[in-house]
Amino acid sequence: MWRIMVAAALVYAYGHPKFDGQRPAGLDRALQGFYVTVNKAAVTGRQMLVRFGDQATIRVKTAAETAATELNPGN
Repeated sequence: MWRIMVAAALVYAYGHPKFDGQRPAGLDRALQGFYVTVNKAAVTGRQMLVRFGDQATIRVKTAAETAATELNPGN
């Protein structure tokens, strides 16, 4: 498993724009595409985690308010 992770990290790193002149011509577009796709997935994942965290906070607050109203009907 660790070999696959290392290989993926190397492929990702080799897609960095810093290596534009050093990539083989046949792999140039594929490596650049992989690099861009991984970066987009990272940004999208981070945004989804933030949204999930925000929604979870809202749900907890709503549940707490509902529980408080049901437990203290006189207030």
